[in-house]
Amino acid sequence: MAVTAIRTRRTRRTGTATVARGVSLARGSALTLGTVLLAAGLYFLYKQHGFTRLSNFPNGNARVQGTVFLGVFGVNGWTGELTAIAGGLLLLGAAHHVVARAMSLIVGVALAAAAIIALISGNVLGLAAANRWTKLGWGVAAVILLAGALLPYLRRARTRTIVAAPAAPVPPAAAARRADGARNGPITGRDQAAPMEREPVTTPREE
Repeated sequence: MAVTAIRTRRTRRTGTATVARGVSLARGSALTLGTVLLAAGLYFLYKQHGFTRLSNFPNGNARVQGTVFLGVFGVNGWTGELTAIAGGLLLLGAAHHVVARAMSLIVGVALAAAAIIALISGNVLGLAAANRWTKLGWGVAAVILLAGALLPYLRRARTRTIVAAPAAPVPPAAAARRADGARNGPITGRDQAAPMEREPVTTPREE
């Protein structure tokens, strides 16, 4: 499953915009497996909600309390809680490509470690019980998540131009003044009329 993302970035104020469309395979795998693991973990907790004592950590013996989902997966309360937490973390990280890759890597490593430990000792650190089908489910989910964490973000960029709004119309009087100025040229200091000199005013004196 792939998730398509659209990112818009304005380059300048010239009216151009770059639209980046991409497909994130990491987000798709995180979203799909996150939903499956969260639903499975909550179902395990609903069917088998018995928890072994914390004193069994890490070398105790955690027994399978029952089989769920058509008698396939052997679980206990800690098994359901571990599976539900893994699914919840994947769903939280599915919002962004980089976070989805990080969460896929972390959860994939955790599930792979749980499957290997359960394969060797029969349980996970004396708390979570698992039969062979539960170990196989954890292992398959870990392989898918680790592979999805290594996939790149497929990006396709496209540039589009935004048409600017038309300029406001120029009034006729302003257009006529601009035309006269362009035809006659600018007025220089030589073309300007010299200021008129005033003659002194004399008043006749009575003798």
